Amino acid sequence: MTTDRPTAVPRTGGARGVELYTRVSLYMFVLLEPFFSLYAVAALSRLGVTPSAGGAAALVVLVLTHTGLCLAAVHTGFDRALWSGRRPRPVVVALLLATVAVAVAAVAVLPALAGGGLGDDPRGLMIGVCGAAACGALAVASRYRRVVLAGIVVGAVVAVLRVLAGVEPVAASVLAGAVVFVFTMFWGGTVRMSMWMVEVVRRLDDARGVAARLAVAEERLRIARDMHDVVGRALSAVAVKSELAAALARRGDPRGADQMDEVRTLAQESLREVRGVVAGYRSANLATELDGARSVLRAAGVSVRVVGDVPDLAAPQAEALAWVVREGVTNIVRHSDAREARIDLADLRRPAGRGAPELALTVTNDGVRATPPAPDGGGAGLVGLRERLAAVGGALDAEARGDRFVLTARVPAPPPEHPAPTREVAA
Repeated sequence: MTTDRPTAVPRTGGARGVELYTRVSLYMFVLLEPFFSLYAVAALSRLGVTPSAGGAAALVVLVLTHTGLCLAAVHTGFDRALWSGRRPRPVVVALLLATVAVAVAAVAVLPALAGGGLGDDPRGLMIGVCGAAACGALAVASRYRRVVLAGIVVGAVVAVLRVLAGVEPVAASVLAGAVVFVFTMFWGGTVRMSMWMVEVVRRLDDARGVAARLAVAEERLRIARDMHDVVGRALSAVAVKSELAAALARRGDPRGADQMDEVRTLAQESLREVRGVVAGYRSANLATELDGARSVLRAAGVSVRVVGDVPDLAAPQAEALAWVVREGVTNIVRHSDAREARIDLADLRRPAGRGAPELALTVTNDGVRATPPAPDGGGAGLVGLRERLAAVGGALDAEARGDRFVLTARVPAPPPEHPAPTREVAA
């Protein structure tokens, strides 16, 4: 996987939540360094050794500075690479220098190994914790082989210091260095796995945006192709006949007027064809809009269910319901952080004497934002839907129920003939 971080772009929905959760988790992970350093203090207590006040204060300041630089490296590496080619960024240089400074101060201030395991070696513990924290910060946006190399160096330094102390076998010192290396790789590997998940979410979010742009481009190409097919031939004929009419008119030939009459006829026919094409795009078909709603909501990361069959309605009523589906889906995508949506088609048969039967179409979604579309006609889209439905004898209701928004349209239902079974389609 590449380690080059893309330019920071605003994320929405789940991608934004994953990034925020991972960023905060990594910050908290870095802040564990001072607490792990307390193991060195515990080792000093067991050995009964108290370092000088000045040396201890300097070591504390260096550890806190190192923690701050680790935080800065994580913050920088979350959105871009920590290395420009082979050249590290300034925050990486400062972090490496602080790591070396902590190691030197630990050697100068803390006592050498006095026997026992790694838990009784304050010097090795301090260097191991500091090195692991540095490797974890570098793992956010560095090639992992660099992190592994840094872990080997940290483990080797601890092993060499224990060997130089000369109070235990070399094999025991090497084993202690290996333990430090494993701890360092665990720290760095945990950070790396977190960033891997963030990269996956980022690429999925980018792919969804690309899919939406491709769908728009494909629709534009389709419209352009249809317009070319409908108008191209007629315009070519108009151009040819216009040139012929001009040539005949220059010669005083009366047939030029006949050619211009044909040009007028062609222009009128072309105008009718263009209007037909535009009307076809402006009109709405209920079955087509339901299919389009599945596609659009799925591309936006919303799980959608369509329950019920497309009814056999008159063209004006079916078109009005199709516009309700289109506007409802548009509002879900633009004005909510929905994860689930549902479209219901229900035939409301009322008892005799209580009004005519109605067909209800309900669009429900979760993820309502703090300022949802005004349910009492404040939105221009809802006002337009009410006008369309009123023209065919229908009505529209819109209301927010907690975190859900419900849009219900009703139109007069056709007389019952053969009731069709209800089916449920999951997308």
